[in-house]
Amino acid sequence: MERWFLFDDNPASGAENMARDEFLLERVDREEHIPVLRLYSFQPPAITIGYHQDPLEILDIDALRRDRIELVRRITGGRALLHDKELTYCVAAQVDSWSCGAGLRDTFLRISEALTIALRSLGVNARISNGCIGRGRPGLTPPCLASVSMYEITVRGKKIVGSAQRRTRSVFLQHGSILLGPGSSRIARYLGGTWDSMGDRITSIAEELDREVDAQEVRSSLVEAFSVRFGITLQPTRFSVREEKEIEWRSIEKRRELSHIKGMEVAGS
Repeated sequence: MERWFLFDDNPASGAENMARDEFLLERVDREEHIPVLRLYSFQPPAITIGYHQDPLEILDIDALRRDRIELVRRITGGRALLHDKELTYCVAAQVDSWSCGAGLRDTFLRISEALTIALRSLGVNARISNGCIGRGRPGLTPPCLASVSMYEITVRGKKIVGSAQRRTRSVFLQHGSILLGPGSSRIARYLGGTWDSMGDRITSIAEELDREVDAQEVRSSLVEAFSVRFGITLQPTRFSVREEKEIEWRSIEKRRELSHIKGMEVAGS
């Protein structure tokens, strides 16, 4: 049975979380060829933007500064996402890993299958989408949760998980936000332009179950679902002291990356 590493991490800032994901992608490539599943959350809430997005074009910087919302860039594509009342998963592996499939779409589908198994085990009637056109406003880029792409996960036509992937010739990383509660819908407050409530576009585990959900319950369901879907053993592990120091340095760089935005105080810097 194939072995994966499991990083069941404590809550961290946006900069630290993105630094950890970037480090894992490189670690799988240069040192450890063993696939990784990482589970984590953001504290305090933060907004991540896609690798190619210009924050000045898509976000209300004054609103971010007013509420002291941290802003950090992901290494993956996709669009802006507010991480609040959610659990994030991350998978990093070699592109030729047989368990993860061949090519971007196959990998995305297999991971979505594992996520769907986990959600259904909790009682959420999740489905894998065939994709649809996002309902954005003319001239404005919709946030991640406002549109549904191929193989993303929905409930009653509403998005409940938003994911993005980065691939190189040898490795890939996919991470995504699993909505535990309604917090992520607040991103409408921080987007440029005028946006209506996204209640008709997204949902959460709490909304579908009509109760608050314990994050540890969801973590346990994900570990079981990935083990079953991929036929693997997940070995809990931690970063070494040396690795933690490198991640700390990277997180500082992540905070500095967007600190040039005029008048914006990046939380945690």
